[in-house]
Amino acid sequence: MTTHSRPGHRIGWGLTGLAATVATGAPAASADIVAFTINPAGQTYYVGTYYVLSATTSYGTEFVSFYDNGVCIGSNISKGNPEIPLAPVAGVSWIPSTAGRHVLTTNDGKNTMAITLDVQPAPGGSTPDTPRPRPIGCSQIDRLLNTGSS
Repeated sequence: MTTHSRPGHRIGWGLTGLAATVATGAPAASADIVAFTINPAGQTYYVGTYYVLSATTSYGTEFVSFYDNGVCIGSNISKGNPEIPLAPVAGVSWIPSTAGRHVLTTNDGKNTMAITLDVQPAPGGSTPDTPRPRPIGCSQIDRLLNTGSS
């Protein structure tokens, strides 16, 4: 173990490291959404196929909304399990109804994360899932955020 007789050097190095971290654009501690995922991931996405969108938050319960090309597809509250040391997660199901480019976003009122992907037409001979109607709370969220119609 090394001991230092000049604690000012340790403080100076600590402040230098902190300044370097801030200068590199490290995420602020107050950011709430820390990850946004689609499951299953890393595959070809198809119209009429069921997927789960998940937003991981850095704090306890947070209200999180999800959008497909700016249209609300659902909201949920992030929840954690006190017995399992994992960050809280909010999720919604998503069944794309149109082929083409989709920009999926999640928003907790403080920050937004996005996933952009291309959805292919349903494979021939498949039986696509039916997209669910817009959740009841979406029209209120749309009005508050001015992102769509009711």
